[in-house]
Amino acid sequence: MDPLHPTETPPDIQDFHEWELGDDLQNTIEEMGISKPTPIQALAIGPVLDGKDVIAKAETGTGKTLAFGAPIMARIDPDRATVLALILSPTRELAEQVATVMAELGKPRGLSVALVVGGEPLGPQVEAIQNGAQVIVATPGRVLDVYGQGFLKFPWTEYVVLDEADKMLEIGFLDDVNKILEKTPEERQTLLFSATFDTALLRLARSQTTDPVEIATASGLATVDTIAQSHMRMPEEDRVLALIRLVERSSEEDVFLVFCDRRVDVDKLLRRMERETFSVKALHGGYDQAARFRVMSAFREKTVKVLLATDVASRGLDVMHVSHVINYDVPRDVSDYTHRIGRTGRAGQSGTAITFVTPAKSRYWRFVESQATWEIPEEDAPGAGGGRGRDGARGRDGARGRGGERGSRSAGGRGERGERRGGEGQRSTGETGRGQRRSDKKSSERGGGRRGGRSTDGGEAGSRRAERRPRGAGGGKPQDSPRSATKPSPKSPPPGSGGFGSGVN
Repeated sequence: MDPLHPTETPPDIQDFHEWELGDDLQNTIEEMGISKPTPIQALAIGPVLDGKDVIAKAETGTGKTLAFGAPIMARIDPDRATVLALILSPTRELAEQVATVMAELGKPRGLSVALVVGGEPLGPQVEAIQNGAQVIVATPGRVLDVYGQGFLKFPWTEYVVLDEADKMLEIGFLDDVNKILEKTPEERQTLLFSATFDTALLRLARSQTTDPVEIATASGLATVDTIAQSHMRMPEEDRVLALIRLVERSSEEDVFLVFCDRRVDVDKLLRRMERETFSVKALHGGYDQAARFRVMSAFREKTVKVLLATDVASRGLDVMHVSHVINYDVPRDVSDYTHRIGRTGRAGQSGTAITFVTPAKSRYWRFVESQATWEIPEEDAPGAGGGRGRDGARGRDGARGRGGERGSRSAGGRGERGERRGGEGQRSTGETGRGQRRSDKKSSERGGGRRGGRSTDGGEAGSRRAERRPRGAGGGKPQDSPRSATKPSPKSPPPGSGGFGSGVN
């Protein structure tokens, strides 16, 4: 049971001019597309500016980084070339996201931010420290490593932030965090932010703070009230086409964040989506630091329409303009679900979150629904009952329905390209659909209800041949379906979590 409960209604603050952050910083926040403070920002910024220790509970996606980052950057002295603020994050990816936001907030005042994380060359990180970075964003293990080599000291550090503290405790960083805190001044200001609190974490927080202001925002508000949520059922092989249609039918300003379970799934989907006319990039733990920064910069600048990612991007991803989150793979549980969809509908803006549910993942989706305290309605997948082509005309080549059958529609073949190019009936209307003749399943999938009924521009056959290339040609090994011999209770996690992919993302 979470011992930290909402204790205060957030004040109705309309803009960031409520606080003395300075004109330059306030202008920067506005340029980031943020106008009205979120509940956690409204509750936390004032106490941080007043120099008080803070223990804050708020869900991912509620603007925690800005809640501590804005007041810290407003108070730090840019003329002091030493480490004045240390922000600890549980993972390299989250640290990178926080560092990017802090650097943007620090620009107008000439403040320097150094990223100190494992998995990257040590030299440039040490150089940034020695060049006088005032803010260090780091993972605990790398901090102790650099400290042990004598490159990092904290004699004048005024602020220590523990971000996503629940994750740090979960992955065994408690001892490292305590060692780091012992090396910082006792009179420091300590800020601890977390999505959840158990008794052990709250005990740690209170032992490391002095007279803290304890803040807790109401659970679920950020991910339910501002986001239009739905799920769509479809065969696994129809997900690519459904995603393409959603993107094609969106407005020019819309931006998509698409979550897959594993790196290999992201890479495979990237190769497929790169054939389309819209811009698409990928982000996962296999990219080096420089590549991740390039991708995130392009995404923030809206030069990327679709970003494909694993869950490493779901924590700490601070991009305000994401209009759509697509769960290409079903999340593990409702916590992962809310972390993912929390990337849209931020700072009071509206957003859309859609989850693709395949037959193999239906039981996992039932588990997510059983944990959620709100309804996630079902909608038809794009093209169900006949696809709409690029010119807006309703096609006649009968896209798959929810159960994967075409029923008695006049045209059986799907034709991935043909359907999206306007539904001109590229297969003869006399061909028999798979719903009418199950024995023609294979030939139907290859481009028509009858053998040899291939669409003139390649249709499904060309696409499927490309997807079936050997791994050496970029095809990738298909993901195994989870075992389905045992049907779990909807109140307990499904067995065999390997169905989601157990590799490091």
